[in-house]
Amino acid sequence: MKLHTAMLFALWAVSPSTAIGPPAAKHKKIIIDTDIFSDVDDVGSLAVANVLHSCGIADIAGIAINTNSKYGALAASAINTNFGNSDIPIAAMRPLTNESFFDDWAFTLSEYASKLAYNFPRSLNDSSLTPTPLSMYRSILSSAKDHSVTIISIGFLTNLVELMESPADDSSPLPGKALISAKVKEFVVMGGEYPSGWEYNFGGEDPESTVHAINNWPRDVPITFLGSKLGASVRSGAGIPAGAPKSSPVRAAYEWYVGRCSTVRESWDPLTTLYGILGLDASPRLGIGKVFEYANKIGYNHVSADGSNTWVNDTSVTNQHWLKLTDGVTNTTMARLLDEFYTYSPSHGKCRFRY
Repeated sequence: MKLHTAMLFALWAVSPSTAIGPPAAKHKKIIIDTDIFSDVDDVGSLAVANVLHSCGIADIAGIAINTNSKYGALAASAINTNFGNSDIPIAAMRPLTNESFFDDWAFTLSEYASKLAYNFPRSLNDSSLTPTPLSMYRSILSSAKDHSVTIISIGFLTNLVELMESPADDSSPLPGKALISAKVKEFVVMGGEYPSGWEYNFGGEDPESTVHAINNWPRDVPITFLGSKLGASVRSGAGIPAGAPKSSPVRAAYEWYVGRCSTVRESWDPLTTLYGILGLDASPRLGIGKVFEYANKIGYNHVSADGSNTWVNDTSVTNQHWLKLTDGVTNTTMARLLDEFYTYSPSHGKCRFRY
């Protein structure tokens, strides 16, 4: 379907006076749980989050790494630093390893995380100096207002299971699930296929944690899923070579990872993060119109032992959904929208977009 010209202007008509500054009073507090290490779409996701953080729409309370390589936290720090957000807390999973990525699946993709760590400025000098994801989660949640934090999961669910099963501690007298119920507004997950299927985040590395997290998540906390098919249909990054500064770690990561004179990649994590921050209503402040809608009204997600998932229709459950693009919004339009975030230069000083 074609996106009408009027809708294009509605998506990206942003006032030149929208300057970057301290977050607005109604900014959304988020925690991003990322497997940044292998696929470069995690870099795109952190670009989306950092721009919206700088524009006062989001408050990135913390970034939790759910892979063991020490380069994940360092790469995240390089991206945050590039956008002027070097003070965002980062938590690294233990034990830390010296592992770097090798594509033994398709033998076409290349490593980027260690290259970002060693070739771009970053505020974090040593991943071992970071807190653990569990301690960061409990600290952030305990001090947050009730039902105020959105958790965006764009990787494996290992950290979330640890949080769910955590006991009361000095941060909070509440055990994990009770703390989640009290403080989390929404759980946004990139994973699964809808209405049913198998996807790597759910089944590739730690299906046991996926089963536990999804099947036992507190039922009073809404969950929204973005599935593999939607993320694969939006191929973003084409605008990076012409639009991103040569000094950008986002540009470098996409060039290194995709290679072969291309920067185009599927958009699983950036789409998930965009929804996690803007929600269904998007951002009138930035002139971004509605781009997502729910694909279902009832039911819940059930995960089997191998990580495959099935949507169970149940009229008693109305707070779990999976996403689709709203009518009139095309895959191409979404790719161009994401490219605006990837190519954004912090030196612009204002939140202005062309689309």
